Amino acid sequence: MVSVILTTYNRAQLVMESIYSVLNQTYADLELIIVDDGSTDTTEELVNALPDPRIRYYKMPHTGRTAVLKNAAIRHAKGNLIAFIDSDDTWMENKLEKQVQLLNRHPEIGFTITDAITFRSGKVLSPRTYTKRQGIEYANIFNRLTENRFVVYNPTLVMRRSCVDKTGWFNEDMLFCSDYHFNMRLAYYFAAGIIYESLIWRRMHDNNRTTSISVENYEGFVQTFEYLYQRNMVSKKYLQKAKSHAYLNIGHAFKQQQNLPAARHHYWQSLKYNLLQPFCYWQLLTTFRA
Repeated sequence: MVSVILTTYNRAQLVMESIYSVLNQTYADLELIIVDDGSTDTTEELVNALPDPRIRYYKMPHTGRTAVLKNAAIRHAKGNLIAFIDSDDTWMENKLEKQVQLLNRHPEIGFTITDAITFRSGKVLSPRTYTKRQGIEYANIFNRLTENRFVVYNPTLVMRRSCVDKTGWFNEDMLFCSDYHFNMRLAYYFAAGIIYESLIWRRMHDNNRTTSISVENYEGFVQTFEYLYQRNMVSKKYLQKAKSHAYLNIGHAFKQQQNLPAARHHYWQSLKYNLLQPFCYWQLLTTFRA
């Protein structure tokens, strides 16, 4: 059985599409664990009206922390495989089938991920993420992740339930970036099976593209590398590279807001960890304009 975990908050207008994309999978041996972060819209009524016995719905007090919801769902999970889906994304109907087959054929890997289509308002922004790769790859992707040469979208992930025994739980102290924090630990301990085929639709909208979320994500990015460094999972070089990368992008976010003092501060911070950045010097100079 696959335990599919869906977390949601006030997305009644989107969540049903996500739910049906799970229930309509060609791989039917699944349970859908929906953890609601205290929604105040019609989510509860819509979900409870669904007759499918594979659905298990839990409503929790609002926390704003998906890590809390996901950990609660994992504790309720009955399957020996765990999958995740966001309440604004949808799956291709054969997604689980392909990933379960991969895990069954290759007991040496701990998890599998896929490519994704990114869209907004019905328009495809990107048909693929891993544009230069095809087929299936079996690899340890941790080094690629530490060098920012790879990305893992949590809603593509199917992992063995036993992986949590090694990685630990999602970090409940993190408001943002807890998925990234978890995925880095997962990739450190386990090899992946990567299906270079777009098997999910990632929806972009205003609620997941704000500047404040961008800043929080990069702060969580730094926190993740500090965690890895403290446990000798990455060297100091990668910690400094991560900080330089994060502060550069936080600077860009503040610059887009026209908050030039904040942008300037973060560009300086980026240079503190990597002086060899001509582009960063140029961006810093532009923050001194009148």
